[in-house]
Amino acid sequence: MPELAVIISSTLGWPLLHDLATQGAVAGVAVPAAPPAETDELAAQAAALGLPVVRLSRPGLAAALEAWMTPLAPQAVLVLTFPWRVPARVLALPPLGFLNVHFAPLPGYRGPEPLFWLLRNGETSGAVTLHRMEADFDTGPVLLTEPVPLGPTDTHGLHRGQLAGRAVAVGRRLLAALRGAAPPLQPQPQAAGGRYWPRATLADVCVRWDEPAEAIHRLVRASNPWNRGALATLRGQPLRLLGVTPVPATVQAPPGTVVRATAAEGLLVACGAGQVLRLDILALDEGYFTGAQLVALGVQAGEVLGQLDPPATA
Repeated sequence: MPELAVIISSTLGWPLLHDLATQGAVAGVAVPAAPPAETDELAAQAAALGLPVVRLSRPGLAAALEAWMTPLAPQAVLVLTFPWRVPARVLALPPLGFLNVHFAPLPGYRGPEPLFWLLRNGETSGAVTLHRMEADFDTGPVLLTEPVPLGPTDTHGLHRGQLAGRAVAVGRRLLAALRGAAPPLQPQPQAAGGRYWPRATLADVCVRWDEPAEAIHRLVRASNPWNRGALATLRGQPLRLLGVTPVPATVQAPPGTVVRATAAEGLLVACGAGQVLRLDILALDEGYFTGAQLVALGVQAGEVLGQLDPPATA
């Protein structure tokens, strides 16, 4: 009998779900009713594997989960991203509880979108973490941690793909333990000092030219591709930075100033502490451009790139 029921709301978890399904480990799949674009695709893919699929809504979630799990009788419910809090009384229904696959290290990177913050903060490693769920988000004892290196040029999209692939190994280790082919997993309490990171806001993805070049580089990597880049302005129009490179030079110019604009070098811009950043890949409303292409379109040395000022929240 299949060991797991699976809740999934993001394609990030699809490689793991697909792998478990091919091993006959999945009794059924549940997806949230929204957002429809991604969850419709996941539901269709799961149904194509012959898995029964149900839709979950936030109102009445506890009763819906209980009705879904009862006939499936799984050993555990595996959660591959889910936007809503699972009621505490439901977490205790399966014999082994609800097991969450969190795509970041715990307890340091709790929250719904840790990938952005891992990159923004300059971490050198992420992780796929399997933990038993408790009433609070991303708490509960850890069963497995699979480190995933973060390279100095990795983007949000690249790291996301690496996490999705590495989660398959975590799922196989879990399944081996459930089937007696490996020792049972031993839960370990999360260390003290955990931090919850909220979803990035508009202010979080806006370039501040007075930051050091490497800090802006990290922001651009963290924003590519999910936000279509970090946000600035060119001649008052929105400008998105998707690829930049810190240049080993210093200049005496106000931050945001284009200090060089040539066909060979592209666009070099002054940053904090007199550091320099080369703008490699950019997006305007008209399309995607290299720095050299913008030079050919008339962007000149001496122009000053602006900063977006998000409206203050009440």
